Order: sequence, then structure tokens, then C-alpha cells
Amino acid sequence: MRTKIRTTALVICCLTLLSCAAGTKPHDEGVTAFASGDYEESIALLEEAVKQNPGNMTFQLDLKTKRDQIIQRLVSEGDGARAAGDLDAAEAAYRRTLGIETRNGRALRGLDAVAADRAHNEMVAQAQSLLDAGEIDKAVAEVRSVLAEDPGMRAARDLLQKAEAKKPPVSVTPTLRTQNGAPVTLQLRDANTSMVFEVLSRQTGINFIFDKDVRSDGKTTIFVQNVPIEQAIDLILNQNQLGRQIMSENMVLVYPNTPVKQQEYQDQVIKTFYLTNADPKLFAEMLKTMLNVKTVFVDQRSGALTMRDTPEIIRMAESMLASIDLPESEVLIEVEVMEISRTQMQTLGIQYPGSMTMTPTPLAGSPLVLADLRGQDSTTIQITPVPVTVDLTQEVGASNLLASPRIRARNHEKAKVMIGQRVPVITNSVTPTNNGSSVVTGSVQYVDVGLTLEVEPTIYLDNDVAINVNLEVSNIIREIFNSTSGTLAYQIGTRNATTILRLKNNETQILAGLIQDIDRDTTNQVPGLGDMPLLGRLFGSKKTTGEKTEIVLSITPRIIRAQSRPASEDMEFWYGTESNIRSAPLVTQSSTNSGGSAASYSSTGGSISGATPNRGQGSPDAASAPPPARLELTWDGPGQVSVGQTFSVGLQISSETELNTLRAQLRYDQAALELTNIEVGGFIPSGLRGTVTTEIQERAGRARIELGNADKTPMSGAGRLVTLNFKALTARPSSMIGVQQFASTGMDGLAVPVIAPTPFSFVIAQ
Repeated sequence: MRTKIRTTALVICCLTLLSCAAGTKPHDEGVTAFASGDYEESIALLEEAVKQNPGNMTFQLDLKTKRDQIIQRLVSEGDGARAAGDLDAAEAAYRRTLGIETRNGRALRGLDAVAADRAHNEMVAQAQSLLDAGEIDKAVAEVRSVLAEDPGMRAARDLLQKAEAKKPPVSVTPTLRTQNGAPVTLQLRDANTSMVFEVLSRQTGINFIFDKDVRSDGKTTIFVQNVPIEQAIDLILNQNQLGRQIMSENMVLVYPNTPVKQQEYQDQVIKTFYLTNADPKLFAEMLKTMLNVKTVFVDQRSGALTMRDTPEIIRMAESMLASIDLPESEVLIEVEVMEISRTQMQTLGIQYPGSMTMTPTPLAGSPLVLADLRGQDSTTIQITPVPVTVDLTQEVGASNLLASPRIRARNHEKAKVMIGQRVPVITNSVTPTNNGSSVVTGSVQYVDVGLTLEVEPTIYLDNDVAINVNLEVSNIIREIFNSTSGTLAYQIGTRNATTILRLKNNETQILAGLIQDIDRDTTNQVPGLGDMPLLGRLFGSKKTTGEKTEIVLSITPRIIRAQSRPASEDMEFWYGTESNIRSAPLVTQSSTNSGGSAASYSSTGGSISGATPNRGQGSPDAASAPPPARLELTWDGPGQVSVGQTFSVGLQISSETELNTLRAQLRYDQAALELTNIEVGGFIPSGLRGTVTTEIQERAGRARIELGNADKTPMSGAGRLVTLNFKALTARPSSMIGVQQFASTGMDGLAVPVIAPTPFSFVIAQ
């Protein structure tokens, strides 16, 4: 019987060992597959090992740990591939994750993001095609749709910057096109307004639809040559207090320009702004004050603002947001605080006792009586010891206390550093009771002792930093303990310094002079004998103590993040009038670019400068008059520079007309560039170069060039007008130099039309 039991136990042990060995093999293979990167095979083998050994906690823990690690690796791999633009690899990594964990949220969101990226890439490609075809407005609208969903998409941001460099953002509405693409010429005096629109419709092929309240008896006087169709329409509408809405490329709706009709015809857009740095409530107040926006909603929780208004107001709000939604500047303040302490003590001389006691001895037994005093002599009177001490002591000590904290603070935000200890101050209060025993109530308060530094920086746009510094250095002088009440307090010595500094970036300022100088002289001498000259030193002791402590503060600001300047198009844009808001002036530069002169008009029928009132619209002279010659400006310079590098940018001029005077104002990013000097180019004759006036307005980022030419020396041809020598100060993904104003006159004293260049754009690398 015992033999059978032993045999059965042996068989059970063998089977157990075999099952364990069978479960260990897939587990080990699964760990090996994990190390080699075969994640799917690894999970399958580890699951098989757990299935064969359901009670093995080590196998279960390895399965869970390896699954989590694999998911983290695959999701991180997908995120990295998506950030690098490899959408196929990102999708593959996310799908591998879902093969391991079917409902993994990060992988599902990653697949959605990949699909959105593909759609955005197609939209950016379409916008690029529109931009290449000259459809700038449509390209900008397409790119803005992408950035509204993915603000960090680099390709969309670059394309938007390229489109805005060609043309500032405008309202996305249809653009009128004439049937032959030619500009408009009108010369009419006191003509019926409806007839003017009829003539304009026949000449351009534009269809005009009139509101029922438009008056038919209005009069219009207009003399324009070769102006764009939209400007000609606006000139007519402004004379008759009318408004317009472009329905399509060849259809315009005309209505009375009244608030009621504007509400009826003007299209409105709803736009949601997600603010990163600005306060939504303050931005809403700004919109109400500057743009008279009435319909606006603020979501403080998500930092969003939603407004409803016309497309032009929406674009203006975008520019205003771009000019104020800027990250706060930050500065790293490096501080070194040194407390230098020097002590010196010297004691020199002979120290005699200050007193002695003489005690007579009782002769007739205790106690001592007066009769005993008659028998006292030198052998019966007791005297206390009279020690004489010779002092020859000198002590010299020196100590330094150094603290060098580094504080990073935001603009206009306080930062505080405390280096030391918090000591307890114990206060007990005793309350008597009726039963005789008092109740003791104790409280503990803590006092900061050591070095306390509080700074509040103000960072300016010219890289200056103003720092409000509050320094306090304290130490415990002595401890005060009341044994009766159990109260513990401290006598604390403090030294404070409060000041406001304005330093340049990386400039070091040392504050010193917090000096405590203590000198003590103590003399212990025999009265009378100690006052004797020379010999008096033998009858006394003199102690001299000197203690000097000085605190030195060194502070250096280092700007970590400077506030960037927004683009000039966002800081300054056209608003129009109180009653007629428009994002561009009534007569813009496009009128000269289209080959015509600037339009002149009158509503009173008076004399018109540059017009010929006695010629009708169909006059052959008016139709065949050649457009005036124009001068053209172009930029040339490097496409990329480095911080600290000096480089030159040239402004080229080409003019067939002989010029007499010229005046120009240029603009640049003064936060990123320093204009060192302006050199006159070869276009200016050598005899006139000394009369050229140049001015650099460093703080405003402007440069002015002016030539009066009192000698009437003609200038024409092509060449370099000026050379601007810059030094790059700060890295920028894109910085621009542009012509803000340019005016010139010919030898006949008349203005010469100008073809202004697009701003010169380049990269400032670190």
C-alpha cells in the first residue's frame, strides 16, 4: 500500500514539473521576442504562458508590464512619426497598438489626428495652388481653415506668411471682374446716378441690382481714368450715401447706406478665438471699445471668445488679437549675497579684584559681640582671597556667508527666495480657575530668520530690465526665555535694503555698503592709581573689541523669453470711417499698379485736378491718353543671416521719368535689427549726394531719406538708391524691411506714380 502511495506521489510531482517546464518555455520566448521588437509575438507567447499557468503571479505580472511597455513604445513611435510628417509610419504604429489593445484611447485619437493631417495637407496643397494662380484671398481663407483646426501646423503657417507677404489679409468676399479685365474710365458731370450705373454696366459687364428705397434722382459728378472697377463704384456710392454688397464676380447689390439696410444686407460671420496669453474679458472690452462689437461671448474656462460681426470686423479683430496675444516675457535673475564679518578682541593689563571682605573672629564664643572688636588684631581678622589676574588675550576672526540663488520670474510678477530657518516663538497664557489650578494655553508662531530676497521685474522691449529689489538679512542675537510662564522668544537683528534698478540684459550690478561697525573699549582699574600716566597701566586692565559686518549683493538679469513684436500689419491697419468701415483706403495703391493715375472726383461740379471736364466719356483723347510713366522700387539682400552678423540690404530704383525730388520712409523690426548707417547709392548723382538727408529713428524702427535738389539736377535710369547696413540682434523665423512711404516729383513738379515693392523678407538664424 505504501509503495502505491509513493508511486502516485512521484507521478504527480513529475507531471507538475513537466507542466511548469511547459509554461516556462513560452514565457522565456515571449521575453526574448519583446527584447527583439516582435511585440505581437511577445504578447501572444506571454498570454500562452499565463494560460498554461493561471496561478503563476510572475507570469501575469510580466504579461501586464510588457503589454503596458509595448503600448507606450508604439504610441510614442506613432507620435514621433506624426510630428516628423511620416503619416504612414504613424498610422502603422497606432494600428499595431490597437492590435494589442483594441480600445486604446491614445491610439484611436492618433488615427483621427493622422486622418486630419492628411486632410490638412490636401487643403494646404490646394491653397498653394490657389496662391500660385494669384487667388490670394481664397488661399488665405483655405489656410486659415487649416490653422483654426491645427494652429501648430508648420506648412500652413509658412504658407500663410508667404500669402500675407504678397497681400495683407482682406475680407473673404467675391471680387468684381470686368468682362475684359480692363480698368474703368468715367468723365461725367451732374449725371443721373442711375445713368452712371448704366454706363458703368455697359462698359464693364457688371450687373447692378437696386434696393426699392434707392433714390433715382441723385446726381453724380466723377472724372476718373484707368481705376479698378470696385474703386469707381465706391466713389459713386459715397457721393449718394449708398452701400453695396458683392453677390458674385459680375453682380452688385446697391442699397441705401442706413443702419436698417446694413442690418438687412450686410453678411455677418461668427468667429471663435482661442486666446493663449491674453485675458478674454479684457480682449472683449477692447473689441467693444475699438470696433464697436456688440455681439460677443466670453468663455473664461477655456480661454475662448466668440463674436459675431461683418467679415471686415472679424479680420480686424484677428489683427488686434495677433498684436496683443503675446507670451509674457521672462527673466532669470542671478543673485549672489555675501556677508563678510570681521571680529577682533584684545585684553591687556592687570585685573585687580573689585572688592574684598574682612570678617572678625568671635573671642568670647559665638555670636560676635561688640566687646570682641577690642581684642582683634591681624591674626584674628579673616579676609577673603584677593586674586590678581594678568590679561594678555587677543582674538581675530573672519567669516563669509555666501548665497547664490537663481530666480526665474515673469514680467510684473513677484518672486521670493528665503534661505535660512524658521524659529519657533512660544507664547503661553495662564487662565486662573475657581478650583485653584490655572489653565496654561500655549501657541507657537514661526519667524523667518536668514536671508529673504524678493524681486519684481519689469521687462522692456529694448531689453532693459527694471527690478524692484527687497533684501532682508536677519540673525538671532540672543534667546529670551521666561521660566515662570514658559515663554520663549528671540532678539533678532535685521538689515534691510529696498531699491529699484534698471539694468540691461546680462548687466551685473553690485549693491554694497550695508555695513555694521561696532567698536567697544572697556577699562577695569584701581581708582586713583589707574589714572596715573604710564604707571597707571600697572593698576588696570583694558579690553578693546571691534566687530565689522558688510553685506554685498550682486544681481544680474538674463532675459529668457523676450516679448516678440507683432507684424506691422497687425499693429496698424485701415479702419475706414465711423459710418463706413473698410479694411483699405478708398483709393489704394492698386489704382496705380493697374496702370492708371489716382482718381479725383467731386460732388459739386467744381474744378478737378488732373481731369478734363469738357471731354465726355467717349472722347477719343480720353481713351487714347497714355498712362503716366512710373518709377519702380525693388529690394535686394541675403535670404538668411545669423544673430550678431552685419549685412546690407539695397533699395534699387528704376525710373524712365527724370526726377527732381524724392522722399522715402522705410520701416524695419527694431527688436531684431539694428540699423547702423545708411549709404547713398549710385542712382543719386555725385553732385547731389551731399544734399541727401538721412535719419535713423531707432526706437520707432524707421529710416527717412529726403532729397530736395535745389539745383534742379535731373535723375533717371536705374541703380541703387540707398544701402541699409544692419546688425542682426535676435533670431526670427521671418523679419521684414519695407517701404512705408515714398513720394517723388518730376522736373515739371508733378508727382510721379510709384510701384512699391513687397516687404523684403529674410530669416535670422540663431
